[in-house]
Amino acid sequence: MRPRSPNQAVVTFHKIFPAALSPLRADKSALGTLPAAAFQYCEPVRTASSFGWYIFPPVDIRLMWDGVDVFYADDGDWQKLTSTALSDEFVEYWDANAPQHLQGCWPPFLTANVVPGIVQIWSGLLVSTMENWSILIGQPSNIQQPRGFSCFEGIVETDTFQPCPLFTNIQILATEREIIIPRTKPLFQVRPIVRDCYADAVLQHCEFEGLSPRQDGVGSMTSADWAGYAGTVRKIDAPSDQYKPGAYGAARRRQAKMQPD
Repeated sequence: MRPRSPNQAVVTFHKIFPAALSPLRADKSALGTLPAAAFQYCEPVRTASSFGWYIFPPVDIRLMWDGVDVFYADDGDWQKLTSTALSDEFVEYWDANAPQHLQGCWPPFLTANVVPGIVQIWSGLLVSTMENWSILIGQPSNIQQPRGFSCFEGIVETDTFQPCPLFTNIQILATEREIIIPRTKPLFQVRPIVRDCYADAVLQHCEFEGLSPRQDGVGSMTSADWAGYAGTVRKIDAPSDQYKPGAYGAARRRQAKMQPD
């Protein structure tokens, strides 16, 4: 993998539907929805919340599923969903600017999957990544989603397939109920990951069982393991001045300041 230039973006977005909301860097407070104590003291939650970008629907979406077919609201009328364009104006805009051989090849906005109740939604964006980087698409971290649907997770190798339409797939969970997906609330979150992170060669693990002393590769716990564990827990009867809430977060932030950009 080639080293990344300090000014080189890992992820590039193309907002090709002009009215779409731009990607928004994910927020440590999960857009202000985290409990105050979690935001102040729980660094793992803060870090996960801020990892990536929020992606919004390009327009308000209204869907309904009867258990077999999905319907979408089109100017107040309910239409059976197969595949539909974002708008007639966008189709004209695409054809006026796309090369001749790609006219008519605009990304579909809503597409019903062959599996009942699953809908693919396009964000109005294209996305690409630098070499050896992919994107993980999934639900926004630590933001409560409506109970009527859930987002699937997927990894797309956007360094090879680029720039590709940025989609997500949702599973509608409720029948005979209108599902409203507003354009002002994040629909999914995009997170950049190095491809090696999910390679089979990397996803190996070792496992030790029990609490027996480990010597010469036999047994479970070493003295270093016990010492490390002691630094991760709080004793119930420890004096209050020996433990401060948020100690992990403070240590993590000090470590981050010492790391080069």
